[in-house]
Amino acid sequence: MADRTREVRERLENISKQRQEFSFTAGNSSYAQQVIDDRATSSEVIEVDVLGRDQDKQKVMTLLSQASSSSDFIILPIYGIGGIGKTTLAKLVFNDAHFMDYEKAWVYVSQTFDSNKVAEIIRSERQNNQTHLTNTQEPDTDPPAPKNILIVLDDLWENRAIKIDELKRSLKLLCSGRNKVHVIVTTRDAEIASKIQTTEAYAIESLSSDVCWNIIKQIVGFEDNDKESLENIGKEIAMKCQGVALAARVLGYMLRSKNFEAWVSVKENGMWNKSTTEKDYDDVLASLKLSYSSMPPDLRLCFTYCAIFPKGHKMAKDHLIYQWAALGFIESSNEDSSWLQHGEGIIKQLLGMSFLQHSNSPSSYAQHGKNVTFFTMHDLVHDLARLIMRDEVLDTTIKYNARGSNYRYVSLADCTRPLNSFVTYPDKIRALCFLGSAKIGRDADGFSSAKYLRMLDLAECSIQNLPYSIGQLKLLRYLNAPGIKDRVIPSCVTKLSKLIYLNLRGSSEILALPESIGEMEDLQYLDLSGCEKIRKLPKSFEKLKNLVHLDLSDCPEANGIARALCSLTKLRYLNLSRENEWIHRVDSAPLRGLPEVIGKLIELRYLNLSNCEYYIFGPRTMVSEGEENSTPVGSFHDSMISEGEENYPYIQKKKNSGPVGSFLETISTLANLEHLDLSNNMDIYSIPDSFCSLSKLHTLDLTRCYDLERLPENVGEMDMLKFLIVKDCIINMSNLQSNKHVIPLPNFVVHAAEGEHTSNLVRLKNASPPELELRCLGNVKSVEEARAIKLREKRSMVKLTLAWTTGKKGFVEDMELLKELVPPRNLEHFELSGYNNVIFPTWLTDIATYLPNLVSVSLWDITQCGSLPPLGQLPNLKRLKLVAISGIKKIDRGFCGGVKAFTRLEDFSMFRMESLEEWTTAYSKGEGGVADQFMFPNLKELEIFGCHKLRLNPRPPRVKGTWRIRESDGVLLQWGESSPYTGSSTSSASLACLLIKPSMAPLHQWKLLRHLPAIKELNIQYCNDLSSSSDIIGACSLRELTLLCCDITSLPQWLGHLTTLQKLRIRSCQSLNNLPEWLCDLVSLKDLNIYDCHGIVSLPESTQRLTKLKRLTIQDCPALEQWGKLKENKKKIHHIKEVRWQGKPDLLSALMYCAEEFSEE
Repeated sequence: MADRTREVRERLENISKQRQEFSFTAGNSSYAQQVIDDRATSSEVIEVDVLGRDQDKQKVMTLLSQASSSSDFIILPIYGIGGIGKTTLAKLVFNDAHFMDYEKAWVYVSQTFDSNKVAEIIRSERQNNQTHLTNTQEPDTDPPAPKNILIVLDDLWENRAIKIDELKRSLKLLCSGRNKVHVIVTTRDAEIASKIQTTEAYAIESLSSDVCWNIIKQIVGFEDNDKESLENIGKEIAMKCQGVALAARVLGYMLRSKNFEAWVSVKENGMWNKSTTEKDYDDVLASLKLSYSSMPPDLRLCFTYCAIFPKGHKMAKDHLIYQWAALGFIESSNEDSSWLQHGEGIIKQLLGMSFLQHSNSPSSYAQHGKNVTFFTMHDLVHDLARLIMRDEVLDTTIKYNARGSNYRYVSLADCTRPLNSFVTYPDKIRALCFLGSAKIGRDADGFSSAKYLRMLDLAECSIQNLPYSIGQLKLLRYLNAPGIKDRVIPSCVTKLSKLIYLNLRGSSEILALPESIGEMEDLQYLDLSGCEKIRKLPKSFEKLKNLVHLDLSDCPEANGIARALCSLTKLRYLNLSRENEWIHRVDSAPLRGLPEVIGKLIELRYLNLSNCEYYIFGPRTMVSEGEENSTPVGSFHDSMISEGEENYPYIQKKKNSGPVGSFLETISTLANLEHLDLSNNMDIYSIPDSFCSLSKLHTLDLTRCYDLERLPENVGEMDMLKFLIVKDCIINMSNLQSNKHVIPLPNFVVHAAEGEHTSNLVRLKNASPPELELRCLGNVKSVEEARAIKLREKRSMVKLTLAWTTGKKGFVEDMELLKELVPPRNLEHFELSGYNNVIFPTWLTDIATYLPNLVSVSLWDITQCGSLPPLGQLPNLKRLKLVAISGIKKIDRGFCGGVKAFTRLEDFSMFRMESLEEWTTAYSKGEGGVADQFMFPNLKELEIFGCHKLRLNPRPPRVKGTWRIRESDGVLLQWGESSPYTGSSTSSASLACLLIKPSMAPLHQWKLLRHLPAIKELNIQYCNDLSSSSDIIGACSLRELTLLCCDITSLPQWLGHLTTLQKLRIRSCQSLNNLPEWLCDLVSLKDLNIYDCHGIVSLPESTQRLTKLKRLTIQDCPALEQWGKLKENKKKIHHIKEVRWQGKPDLLSALMYCAEEFSEE
């Protein structure tokens, strides 16, 4: 391998020396893609900076709109040179809110056209859409009417008229029955565009040279004193980018730290003169060639190796680095694993050069909760790598491959055929990836002839059993085989003595590891995460002394881990985290003994012990020191138990050192630790002061350590500690908010010390937490600080809060600051609080384009704005909360931002909207029509609190779950005397529960109830006048009624008319002194609950006639309890199957009751 590596390096070095003569030839049919790979492109915009394509998007939308007025079937091509931004533009249109109600399909076509494959993918995506609709649809609703459909065919190369006509016919057939069909096609070829179009094609324009120059300047970052000398020459270089942002970024990175002479050399390089018939395209490639030629040899090796993957393939960072190591491209050392750092450095350089780009994670990783970094390559960069490696890379997803003799890196779509059917000399192959989904079984023999193979990736195959033939690959160093179905790992794997990387993630059927696993002494990376049935690690596991990475997360039953770790002293990464769902399956502590051995792992950099306390120490017990008997307890916060602590010995125990404290003291001796995850461990009360000795620790995660009350006094002086994550902890972090070293996350308070020119906001530049709360934004001193943290690029972030202090004037105008705080496109949860300006920045007024993935939005204390962003156009919005937005007087159709708004909204809350006077709950679809379209058609939860002026019209909103009305009497009273709406189209058709708390108006004025005849449950709290007539309580279908804290002396007469009532709860009505004899009129009553009603001294005689009553619960009613003890009274309730008499609840029960009541409110 070393000889071959030197040979490749020499060849690449020669290419570098002769780069003036190096040129690209036009692609030929041998590089045409055979299969349609949906990995290559997707509808998600990963590159958040769309660089001025908003105007292009609007033009395309206009063309579609104009064409749809005359035709129901539209094909609109977008064409332009490679890299110009066709796919990005198609994504912007695809994700536009206008199409949120369309069925959608995104197909990556590429160079070989197959109409059957196109049809298959469209059918698959449509089926997924229908599955989603079925899952979210109410059982009793009619199936959806035929919808419009939007299809994108990305990167079409087929130019034969007969094939294009075949495609058109296929699309029409697939989409029959749809009202409108919009098809967007991207292609490099204007001729193809003209053949397939049914409406005018759109020629995408290049970016201006000024925009390209701005990109270069931003990346180069030269000082003002360089500006004059480099400005003119830089603009000339920018013109050579041909309006392609990728070319500008590549050149900008290459020109960093270069002097004037180097800039001149780039401008005058002979590559710009290699003209072809595609001059623009060639100039773009020339920028990539120049950057490639400047790479050092090891960087070139690592980059060109990526040609083994098809276009758009998502490469996991760690996997890629280990593949480079397995092939000898980067130095590997078992002593210090320095090649990991080397690989990280190469990744960083390739990202900077734009030869790699960040990508979103595949769904398979998201499902396993893996936080893995992925990359992909731009098509043009991939073209460069493939052309350089065209004699050495075989990709069988490509047609017309010659059966070559020099292939060393092979991608196979068919794992059932032997290698010699693809290549002349299989023994020359060094890396082999299977990209198809074919099944691999025990007897598969498709790769045994590649006897010098170093890297084998089976991740995309369906592996029924690992083939025995793997054992013949004696030089194999990398094996990726997740999700295998073997119950026991075959011993042939342990014969691979050279293996450094083994990934069996998610192999949930494995029961045991072979005893011979200890023979794999070179193994450095082992991932067994999700192998949930492994019961025990073999004794030989401790022989794997060169392991540096061990992932045993979600292996809840695996014993013997502590014993094995004794010898694994080179470990740098150890993940033992568990999910909560596993706890019920474990009756012991499989990690017992870990505290005794963890201190030996002195090389650890990363340690994840999330949710491990149960597995280390056994279940939490309510027991003091020295007691033997124990009773499991729940996870109550100490702060909730303010009295009677002497009755809870466990609380006293946890404040002593104990085994948990000793364990943490041992962890504090791991001097090389950089990342420590102790989240979800509720027995941690205090982090010991000795943690301050962890001088390299940069991240400490204490999320949901609910009992944590103390951090080390000097934690703020830990120089390297940057991220302290304390989400859902009761600890006070105010003393750390102004600290110059530690960044408390996710709650970050912006602080600016007196006399300082900047705030602490800039410290978030390198932080990318999944959740972030930015508070006190008024302390930011300049917009440059907000721009510097590059919030938009923090792709791992899914939840963001931006908060100003209400009433406090900041250093920067709120509008100017918010304009720079653009969230990442993948954000799912957003909260804005205290914003004080009359208008919003563009990213909020066009929020559906910038943040299409938002699921929840909360807006708080926004005092100046008279209108809100068009939130109705967010296609995935499910929860919306509006709090104290004083400038809003009405919510009408304009609030929706257009038609088909809020199609998925399920939960809507309005709190303290004191100026809000009107909510138009429904509107007509056409001009002058009847209001037949509900604003929120799928609402399940609605809460209106403190909106005193609010009136609703023309009808109550449609709510399918619970509607809470609190301190908003206008909503109850303002309805007219007209007959209630009837029929399935009314708002009340599926209302499950109405909660009213409190109301100063008497119940007979609650006219809203007349419009809710189908209500199932009514909950009335803190209302004192319940007198009414039966026409107000016209809820003939009422099943449950709750009266809570109502100051009444007797039950209202109308209650006796509720013949369908099945459950009655009366709670804390202290003035209530009797229950009426007409209680027996509740002929359907099954459950009667009376709680904390001290005035009730007896049950009525008619209780005996409640023949359907199955359950009677009496709690904290002393007089009534005494009545129930009498023998003659027991006979009166003898017919009731379940009778519960309960006294005053103890403290824990009271807490549980309060929690229940809180959840109801």
